[in-house]
Amino acid sequence: MTPRRQLAVSMFVQGAGAASVLGATLLLGASVGPEAQGGFSRTKAEIEFVAAFAMFGLPQALFFHLKSKRMSAGLAWRWAVGSALVSLLIAAGYAVVQHPGGEAGASALLAFAIGFVVAHGQLRVLLLVLDRTTWFNAITALPQVLLLVGVAVVLAGWPVHTPVAWPLLFAAAYGLASLVAWVRVRSAAQTRVPAASPARWPDLARYGSAAWLSVVLTTAAILAAQRWVEGSQGAVALGRFTMAMTLVQVPLTPISYAAPLLFGRWMEQSGAHASRRLARVLFAALLGGAAIVWLAAPWWPDLGLGPAYAGTTLALALLLAGGAAEAASRVLTVHANAGGTPWFAVQSEAGRWLVLVCGALLVRPASLFAVCVVWAAGAWFAAGVLALRLRAIEEPARP
Repeated sequence: MTPRRQLAVSMFVQGAGAASVLGATLLLGASVGPEAQGGFSRTKAEIEFVAAFAMFGLPQALFFHLKSKRMSAGLAWRWAVGSALVSLLIAAGYAVVQHPGGEAGASALLAFAIGFVVAHGQLRVLLLVLDRTTWFNAITALPQVLLLVGVAVVLAGWPVHTPVAWPLLFAAAYGLASLVAWVRVRSAAQTRVPAASPARWPDLARYGSAAWLSVVLTTAAILAAQRWVEGSQGAVALGRFTMAMTLVQVPLTPISYAAPLLFGRWMEQSGAHASRRLARVLFAALLGGAAIVWLAAPWWPDLGLGPAYAGTTLALALLLAGGAAEAASRVLTVHANAGGTPWFAVQSEAGRWLVLVCGALLVRPASLFAVCVVWAAGAWFAAGVLALRLRAIEEPARP
């Protein structure tokens, strides 16, 4: 299969997964309002943040070393499984610290959900190297489709405010997907030829720590912004903010689908020119989309979801403006990682946090509009830092 066809198939199959998550969020918003929908989105962000922390950057590190034949498939599989087991301990500690008075069953389910998300994240990248791209696409989309099914089941007869509802849903969806991935990866690893020069654990640590910090800073920023909104404006505002954030992910999701394929391709041949060109195209397209949504805000302020979502369209326009820079950053991050310079992305995310912290300290009162402006400014600053760092090493020094 040609690279272009692989990319098209990936976007189609995994697009079903992204559409499922969007459908689940919209279904909750239309059925039970912004408070319950915000709770679902907050649980999702919380799980993704702790999972990113517990992965320690291994998905990117394992892919890089396995693809470059510096690691055997069997060793990569053992690292992935071991990481998932360790993540259960981290997740359990997080659940106890962050939810000390919570229901024991909900805390246990939250820990299992995080562990399964880690297992899924580790194993799916191994599938891209060890098995057919079709399996990688299917395993990526499977838990997202299961989330939509689970939301429909919950709405049909399970109180959405039950503490165990959302942790149970995420644990079930990612648990089943992880089981399927585990079977496929284990089978493929047993038939794979060992690497000629296996990488040592310090090699994984150096590369993985950079990827880990980048992902942790990104997911932590999302969680911090959500808590900023909820703490200053309440659950309804959180529902509006997370709805807008979810919709922004729609145009960004195909980039995530393409990232592993572009990663492998740019490891084999330089992606300097291609990444800059793609980043510019995506930046312009999303910025144009943000302008259109901004113009539509006075006539369609609630996105058609009802009065409880008033002001969401304006929030979406601002977050889309930030999404334009985010799209460029994601493409440039793939190029940086493929070139063996993952620390550039860490510097970029540190720039985002600098803007967010300054905004949180200076913006008073913190309206939904103000938080969205600060978030967009952080995304622009992060993209600028990354672009400048890459440009510095790609262009020859002038006398």
